[in-house]
Amino acid sequence: MKKLFYRLAVCLGMVLGFWACSDDDKPGGGEGAMYQVTVQQSGEYQSYIKSVVVVANGTTLVNENTGEKFKGTAVLGDEELAAPSVTLSTEGGAVEFAVSGGVVDGDDAIVNEPMQWVVVVRKDGKEIDRRTLTFEDGKEISADDLKLYYK
Repeated sequence: MKKLFYRLAVCLGMVLGFWACSDDDKPGGGEGAMYQVTVQQSGEYQSYIKSVVVVANGTTLVNENTGEKFKGTAVLGDEELAAPSVTLSTEGGAVEFAVSGGVVDGDDAIVNEPMQWVVVVRKDGKEIDRRTLTFEDGKEISADDLKLYYK
């Protein structure tokens, strides 16, 4: 039940937060850039409930780990974040690109070691951002652990 509540809360908050940038500014006439985001996980990451949402302004996103394609918005949960590293790339140029994510303790009864995300964002092949986030056991549900926006 906790997993379902967390996923719904994170996904709803992130999708609503990016609603304004997903419809009005679609790329056109060769505008935009190719974006890529990689989430590298370490520590006891499999003991936490995780969610990442990537919005690419209507441009198709490709999960490079699985080949799965998403039209404009990719929502990754625990199953998709089971690997130590996950990379999503735009298939075409995007005018806007946003990445959000949240992590919460998976089991209140067990004390887990911390986990860490290193999030790397590339624009047209060049690294433009790198963030390191550490998540501790007992963390409250939150949809604002990771909020990145590029235009």
